[in-house]
Amino acid sequence: MNRTEILQEAIKKYGVNNQCDVCIEKMSELTKELLKLRRESTQAGFQKRRENIKEEIADVQIMLDQMRIIFGDTFEQEEFKVNRLKERLERD
Repeated sequence: MNRTEILQEAIKKYGVNNQCDVCIEKMSELTKELLKLRRESTQAGFQKRRENIKEEIADVQIMLDQMRIIFGDTFEQEEFKVNRLKERLERD
């Protein structure tokens, strides 16, 4: 099975509502790790938080990929928003 097939199988097995809930949960975990990084005071702790953040980003990305399968591709919206950001950067 390739990545897309695995994600589709997860959606089929666990259901759309559950996968949406898991996506929310994973995004929350990433948020918490990012906030903890701001409070970190040691280099060792900082490195540990960075690794935790990378793991949470991976979890969120997997869930976002499932959200794209469920709700549709976001390419057009992303292009619009990146271009809008570019315009803001050029104005500032």
